[in-house]
Amino acid sequence: MPQTMTSADLRTHNQVRLLRAVHDTAAPLTRAEAARVLGIGRNTAAALVGELEQARLLHEVPAEAGGRGRPTTLLVPHPRGLLAFAVDFREDTWTLASVELGGAITELEGGEHDRTPRAFTQIRAAIERHATDRLAVVGFATSGPIRDGRRLHISHLGWDEVDLDVLIGADWPETLVDNDARLAGLAEARRGALRGMGTAMHFHIDFDIGGTLLLRGDAQRGAHNIAGEFGHMPLTGSALECMCGVRGCWSLDVGANALVRRFGARPGYGEGRDLAREILRRAEDGDPEAAAALDANAAALGRGLGALANALDPEAISLSGLGLDLIRLRRGLVEAACAESLMAFRRDDPPQILPGTVGDAGPLTGAAEIAWDALLTADRVRARLQSA
Repeated sequence: MPQTMTSADLRTHNQVRLLRAVHDTAAPLTRAEAARVLGIGRNTAAALVGELEQARLLHEVPAEAGGRGRPTTLLVPHPRGLLAFAVDFREDTWTLASVELGGAITELEGGEHDRTPRAFTQIRAAIERHATDRLAVVGFATSGPIRDGRRLHISHLGWDEVDLDVLIGADWPETLVDNDARLAGLAEARRGALRGMGTAMHFHIDFDIGGTLLLRGDAQRGAHNIAGEFGHMPLTGSALECMCGVRGCWSLDVGANALVRRFGARPGYGEGRDLAREILRRAEDGDPEAAAALDANAAALGRGLGALANALDPEAISLSGLGLDLIRLRRGLVEAACAESLMAFRRDDPPQILPGTVGDAGPLTGAAEIAWDALLTADRVRARLQSA
């Protein structure tokens, strides 16, 4: 039987709801607006805000004067409150940022790495350089699937189920790790183009393509935490063998690796990003060979999206990373190829294909979101209030 909620439990529950409302809104809330969102009285809201201010979880500041009437205040992060760190770890680079309540991101440090697990030591040193007693949780976005939350596999780097418990040891702050494409989708659902949608998909295209299915704003993870490897489905009929061990993966035809392969360069191992960007520039300038490579990439993207739309019926599909370039430069081709892959009865109402609005910061933003999800819980808030 469910336990009865005590008055103290209810108060903590409302405090968490209030913090979540402040975190999720695009612009700062007034106390009165927060009361309306939560469905509570103004006096109750005032008491909750006061307690959270004392615990350095929330801060009230005067709003700009807006004419007659009683001056109002805005609810903002406390200047000495909790911080999360977010890491975006890609096949060739990494970025570290701090994130406050409400999602504001401040980039702290970043750089290239040697494409081996030693990069985690480099990132840990950067976290140590910037950490203060305000740091509570680190959210970590990484390319590649993570089986059961601890076995990281990055086929393009030759990483075969690297043990995250070894890489992220007891000397790290509390750290939550998830796949970069899934986190980019979570960012779009929370703060971008997919906000408010019930069923949607997101694809982050970098060296190859990865994605996630989002249901009511929540990225689906699967039985072993590795759902969303759509790039490793045979959606476009490629005859090539992927570094993942499967022949014909969609990712062989979509992304930077596919672009550089057409120009004779070796794909994989986190190399070729600069050449891929050069190919895009040349295609935009009208170079026929580069344009043909871009056309092939865009058509393969559209065919795969259509096949997945048949299976999963999303309201909309958003794109980030190289996907922004593909939709900007070849939207018509992407949409036409998607329509050709749709079942005939679906073609009069295809899913929207949208450029993501969070942009290249998608994985970093998603990493920040899972860190704050861990902080905005009843147990965390209760402990903070009790120690105030």
